[in-house]
Amino acid sequence: MLTRSCFAMAALVGLALPQLRSDQAYAGENWTRFRGPNGSGVATESFPAAWTADDYLWKVTLPGKGHSSPVCWGDLVFVTCGDPETGAVTLAAIDVNSGESRWTRTFEGSHHSIHAANSYASGTPTVDADRVYVTWTANGVLHAAAVDHQGEVAWQRELGPADYKHGSGNSPILLDDLLVIANDHTGESFVVGLDAKSGDERWRRPRQGGTESYATPLLFDGADGPEQIVVCSSAEGIAGLSPIDGTVLWQSSDIYVARCVNSPFIAAGMIFSGSGEGGNGKNLTAVRPANDKRGEPTIAFELKKSLAQAPTPVAVGDRLYVWSDRGVVTCYNAADGEEIWTKRIGGNYYGSPVAAGDKLYCVAADGEVVCIAAADKFELLGRSQLGEGSNATPAIHQGKMFLRTESSLACLPALETSSAN
Repeated sequence: MLTRSCFAMAALVGLALPQLRSDQAYAGENWTRFRGPNGSGVATESFPAAWTADDYLWKVTLPGKGHSSPVCWGDLVFVTCGDPETGAVTLAAIDVNSGESRWTRTFEGSHHSIHAANSYASGTPTVDADRVYVTWTANGVLHAAAVDHQGEVAWQRELGPADYKHGSGNSPILLDDLLVIANDHTGESFVVGLDAKSGDERWRRPRQGGTESYATPLLFDGADGPEQIVVCSSAEGIAGLSPIDGTVLWQSSDIYVARCVNSPFIAAGMIFSGSGEGGNGKNLTAVRPANDKRGEPTIAFELKKSLAQAPTPVAVGDRLYVWSDRGVVTCYNAADGEEIWTKRIGGNYYGSPVAAGDKLYCVAADGEVVCIAAADKFELLGRSQLGEGSNATPAIHQGKMFLRTESSLACLPALETSSAN
């Protein structure tokens, strides 16, 4: 029987330690990638715990379907959409204040086998001050393109084979002018570093294939070590790569018992990453990475109860919140994995939770947004309906929360500071 782990794509605030773009709360940065600044999923604004369609600043129909998450820069929000008939992928730029379409750019795709819970637009783009970067699969090949903020294509490349049984969902990241894309699939796998301006390949790190991975890479900077690009896959385990040439700085193999669907993140100065299968998380591991080639990573602890396969957990302060695919939320102490509380809230989830102020939000597959308190005691704060199914993760930017369903995008304004609660 097919497992849910194939279908959930990137679709799929730690302790005060010195770390690159790590786990500090979002404070006015652009929401540039899957789950915002370095994938933390953390913002400072406060939003309503529950709302209706009347509370939206705007809501628009998108030019196609998809499960990717929005990304934002300045006055633009970007989102990708897929054509169910042709597999073509459209990048849409939308005004964050009005919902007006600024432009769209469509890339030719191919009709290929994907599961019903996947889409042709499941990979989340990344964006900088000059361009937005998208990836998609067509004719068994992974493609990447850069489009400037006026909608003109800066470059487009074929990167290599992409053999995903039920569709891909690669989400790239940026480190300054380096675009990093992981392509871990059943065939010839690799991580590639491209020049963001030209699309030229700077380096390529071959990877062992065999099992699909949908984990979005992470940036990490230890107290005494160099910048590292953290990548995860079932075949290779977790590894830190040099941004300069892709050299493996450290690696811990054989730590995942199933495929990697959710993405690595930072909490309590450690890197957390997990694996899962069949809609269940199998393990969530806290790793202290090595600082250089002479060091070795160490496993601080491993969690195995009520874990997430698809949703990426979120850390707020010294607390870790794990939101499982089957609607069980557990709060842990991030430093040692001690369980603080666990509660079943119901629903099925492919999207990941985000934190806004003292609240957590996660969107269920049927379009219900559940809001709970980010606290040491469980508290259900509200439930809201988006009116359509969603496998996407919200984005937060300039005092607005962007909520993507299969075919629409809605903008929810933050609460006024004087009345936020």
